[in-house]
Amino acid sequence: MPYYLLHHFDPTFDYQNLKPRQLSDGNVDFYNLGYVQNVRTGDLLAEWCDEPLDDDSGVIQCVYDEKVFPAGKNTVVDPENPDRLLAAADGYVFYMDGFITVKRTLNVRRDVDFHTGKIFFLGNVIVHGSVRSGFGVQGVNVMVKDIVEGASIRAENSIVAETGIKGGGKAVLRAKNNVRAAFVENAQILAGKCLLVDGACMHSDVYSVGQLAVKGMLVGGKAVSSRIIYVEDQLGGGLSTETVLIVGYDAALLHRVNVLRQRIIALNASIEESRLKLKKRHNLRSGTFPELAKQEDKLERLKGRHRAVWNDINKVRNLESCRVLVPGRVRPGVEINIGEARYVVRDYLENVCFRYRDYEVIVESPALQK
Repeated sequence: MPYYLLHHFDPTFDYQNLKPRQLSDGNVDFYNLGYVQNVRTGDLLAEWCDEPLDDDSGVIQCVYDEKVFPAGKNTVVDPENPDRLLAAADGYVFYMDGFITVKRTLNVRRDVDFHTGKIFFLGNVIVHGSVRSGFGVQGVNVMVKDIVEGASIRAENSIVAETGIKGGGKAVLRAKNNVRAAFVENAQILAGKCLLVDGACMHSDVYSVGQLAVKGMLVGGKAVSSRIIYVEDQLGGGLSTETVLIVGYDAALLHRVNVLRQRIIALNASIEESRLKLKKRHNLRSGTFPELAKQEDKLERLKGRHRAVWNDINKVRNLESCRVLVPGRVRPGVEINIGEARYVVRDYLENVCFRYRDYEVIVESPALQK
């Protein structure tokens, strides 16, 4: 008696031959190619059926002489129904050596680009190449072996950029726990716990709810930490380079404020462009006016959210415990903010600690007390 195994995933799926999808509006999506078949623990992978389904059902079915699942790693027979095979872990499902298998770690052995599309995975991701501009990776833990360009990377746990980040002003990395990078250049980073840069951090906006440490230079941009910022080599690049450090506030909320502010600026520019078009070409008014009204309404909502988040920002308790530690050099022009206190470096300093006392930022040496 033949038995029919019905698959609830595509057993013929080939990640090496992905095709762009045509959207309902006629455009083609080259960025979301569906690189993996994600499954969660408990998802139905396959089930036995005594009768074949119609050919137009869309379900791929295989014929077996015996009712024995080709069950591989991280799969389990449903204890309540022996005719159903379930996923025993979060991951991606495929056939490996003839067995249905779920893998928890996704190894991308090339660049993340137009061949792979953006990657969303429910487990850990290791990219053995680069993540190219315009693309993104999302997973539990994400490790990138080569350069991160102007890409988006998000992790439920932590991110490691082994070679570094060359963001071109477009890279955005967010991790609920830690972020570590060989160097950071023209990027935006939010770490829910600690952020460590092994080399230089240049012209970037970096936020860390825990400690923020840079072993090389920190030059240009904004560095925000709720408690501690440590710069081992050099802080600031001189009067011509704006370098701002903020300590003593919730770094995650400050990051949210910054994101909303950027969206407000971009939407304001779009609204002004639409208004100019209406002034120059009155025949556009009937078609453009409803869209302009939607943009203006969206702008007001964004401003309201910005105000709400800003009002939620409070100083951390015990500002006296906050520190900016620089065992190396500090160049003039650096702005240090601890709570409501502000200090602008006017002269060259070396081996110093900036801390809060009596509503002021004071400077002490050495940076690290024994």
